[in-house]
Amino acid sequence: MPEENTGNILKRLWILFWLSIISPLLLFIAVVIIHQMGIIIIAPGNIRVWGILLLVLSVSFGVALPVLFRTSFHGNYLKTKKVTLSDYYIYQRKMVVVCAVSIIPASGAYLFIVSPLYMYGSILAALYGIYSTLPFSDKIVNELKMYSLWNQD
Repeated sequence: MPEENTGNILKRLWILFWLSIISPLLLFIAVVIIHQMGIIIIAPGNIRVWGILLLVLSVSFGVALPVLFRTSFHGNYLKTKKVTLSDYYIYQRKMVVVCAVSIIPASGAYLFIVSPLYMYGSILAALYGIYSTLPFSDKIVNELKMYSLWNQD
């Protein structure tokens, strides 16, 4: 990884975000197009089991794992009082990739036309995951200041 500084981390995080999110997003768009064409795909087995499974997977990747990563990263900071910029970038990369994965079960829920509760719950969990990892400058700058990494390079 090239030398990180606070001046280029925002740009690198946006590039990382779009590179990680583009494939799952294209999958979801393909599923929407399949539905618009009137093609119906039936899930093998019990549709209710598929709905529950896809909802749990989407919530796990979109909500639970990001909370676990965030809590673990902050806990490590509180113990050591030291975080490097490359550690912060690795943490953000994990967050973005895990939240991008949450789109895949949401796409499956929409593809199999599971119960609306499970389908919309999966989609909402994926949207929350994506929104929580968007690298807005105010959010990133505040986190960098909190971890004592911010400087005006």
